[in-house]
Amino acid sequence: MTHEQIFKNAKWIERKGSDAPLFRKTFNAVKGEKAEIIICGLGFFKLFINGKKVSDDLLVPNATCYSKRDLHKLVFPLDDEFSFRIYAMKYDVSNYLREGENTLTVMLGNGYYNQNVRMAEGDVVFGTPKLCYILEKESGNIISDESTLSHRGFITFNNLYHGEKHDYTLYPDDFMLNGFSGDGFAESDVIPAPESEFFIQFSPADKVTRTLTPVLLKDEGETKLYDAGENTVGYAVFKCNEKDKTIKVNYAEEIYEENEWFGIHFKEGYQEEQFVTDGTDREYIPHFTWHGFRYFRVNADVEPVRVDVVHSDCPVTSSFESDNENLNWLYEAYIRTQLGNMHSGVPSDCPHRERLGYTGDGMLCAETAMMLLDSREFYRKWLYDVADSQCKKTGHVPHTAPLMGGGGGPSGWGGAMIEVPYKFYKMYGDKALLEEFFPKMLKFLDYLESRSENGLVWREEENGWCLGDWCSPAPMGLPEAFVNTALYIRFMNQMIEVGEILGKSNETEHLKDRIEKSSHSLKIAYYNPWNHHYCGNVQGASALAFSAGLANDDAKNRLISKYKNLGMFDTGIFATEALIGYLFEVGENQLAFDLLSNDKEVSFGHMKKKGATTIWENWNGQDSRNHPMFGAVTKYIFMYLLGIRQAKGSVAYKDIVISPCFVEGMNEAKGHITTENGIIRVEYKKDGDKAVVKAYAEDGINAVFEYGEEKIPFSGEREFTVNLGE
Repeated sequence: MTHEQIFKNAKWIERKGSDAPLFRKTFNAVKGEKAEIIICGLGFFKLFINGKKVSDDLLVPNATCYSKRDLHKLVFPLDDEFSFRIYAMKYDVSNYLREGENTLTVMLGNGYYNQNVRMAEGDVVFGTPKLCYILEKESGNIISDESTLSHRGFITFNNLYHGEKHDYTLYPDDFMLNGFSGDGFAESDVIPAPESEFFIQFSPADKVTRTLTPVLLKDEGETKLYDAGENTVGYAVFKCNEKDKTIKVNYAEEIYEENEWFGIHFKEGYQEEQFVTDGTDREYIPHFTWHGFRYFRVNADVEPVRVDVVHSDCPVTSSFESDNENLNWLYEAYIRTQLGNMHSGVPSDCPHRERLGYTGDGMLCAETAMMLLDSREFYRKWLYDVADSQCKKTGHVPHTAPLMGGGGGPSGWGGAMIEVPYKFYKMYGDKALLEEFFPKMLKFLDYLESRSENGLVWREEENGWCLGDWCSPAPMGLPEAFVNTALYIRFMNQMIEVGEILGKSNETEHLKDRIEKSSHSLKIAYYNPWNHHYCGNVQGASALAFSAGLANDDAKNRLISKYKNLGMFDTGIFATEALIGYLFEVGENQLAFDLLSNDKEVSFGHMKKKGATTIWENWNGQDSRNHPMFGAVTKYIFMYLLGIRQAKGSVAYKDIVISPCFVEGMNEAKGHITTENGIIRVEYKKDGDKAVVKAYAEDGINAVFEYGEEKIPFSGEREFTVNLGE
């Protein structure tokens, strides 16, 4: 929609010289009349009517590729041509109105729109905060224009990464209520509407999803150190009835300052809040950011009320529990990590130092998150971010979506344009969305072909990054061209399947020749036929090749032998997911389980032993302690160890196979997922050479229990006894 279609004759307004202004509009209404508001405040806003906050939504509207800006100011400049969109919120406000005079107030903050401090990716600013609204009611509409009064506000600094400074001695008392004198308010400045398409937000907003009780760790004299009990996202909440006191709070994932990696360790001015109090009973919290932390420091004479956990409202729709504590940890840590990286409609890499929608991380975790969380609309929104960030001319997909700079690689990051729509269709059966994205998916494959020589993907954008895999425990040993080409082949195979699904096989027929050419080139360049491995069999190389359909028995056996001897991972983010998936696929269930559940130096169990409650960015714990990408393998707990898999050709779990993989080291397990067609639940317990399996599939799901040669159709709840010796 255009600005006029969504906001009609409302005008965009701002308060010059303030990046956290307040707005106020009085109007008359009839109590009980139907009223609805469409409102957008960029970057983030909070709306109040008669002093009551409208909705419990936070950090709205969702972040997007808002409008055009100069991409030459990025660290890796681009000449790409994008699409642009801005979301507005729609609220029924009938119950907020009273008879006679009413007061509408809005607080604005920078958000992603005016991220003007952290310049690690270059200049990513879209503009200064601005507001537009139309309140439609039976007794007449109210719109934003110059008659909406504005004030400089009491927030003297606000930034996503560095935090906020509030001075409540500047707070205009009672400005949200009728009868306010209006001191400090003046007419707003009318400005042109952003050049963009406009939509009503459909993806879930951030909310306070739960609370934690922090524990005092240490009285340090002038400050006190608190532990939230887990690595989390959000902020601490404070109260102080003393006037003109400055509350200062800092957040960090770790206590000890081993380095100055922002967000991990305490650092002055980063992930920090300051509040000058006014002596009232208010709660002191940031309004337009969140923090990634476990620990926080605050003045010794101020006590926290609680910790609010804040992220996108994507409820957990799964469960897992077993007698293997390392696997239990992996599930719980993944859930906590994934949710901690879902903010403002963007699946981020980490919740502190970067907070960007890296397409590589997002691509890896999309299927797992869609399986275990109620995240359909969240990922539908992010798919449009990926599509909007794709260059209209070349098909290039950048490393973050919405584009905020950042480094990555052509296939592992840009491949989100293929992988996420494909997995979205598999999870939800939305053929219309797949059809919509089909041309963009093909265009991206053409882009990869344009970056290839003799069938191998060698490069990306000039002077930019061209990563292959990432975050291996030892220096990366896999050539970038090998990784990018293996993924390219996999994507082409997926697109041939998509063409068949959509009845457009004629548009993907040419990919067969490309697959043959690239597969041949990959084997010639990287396969050793004497030792039967790819790239020296390091860091899961062969597993990446196998995921592209390039397996053979000799190479398979060499791969299996290596990891049986190694007993832990040596892989980066893409090869870890490919390795576990392949091992389960070929029936090496025990080995896959052992890799997932061991606690050697490079393992999830090692993270657990070190006290982690979220998944680390690196196997050794360096850098971020809250990165979901390695957690993509969590889906295999459900697909293989519990045995909940879609039948071949099925989508949205309409047809399923229940076939648990029984392994040494786990004697009982239970869990469930919630699909488009209902709940699927599996529970088993081993007893000697037998196992009792209880399986449940909601009516309407075509379920088959399989073990060995046995195939038993069922619906509802059934119990099966399995002879493990067979």
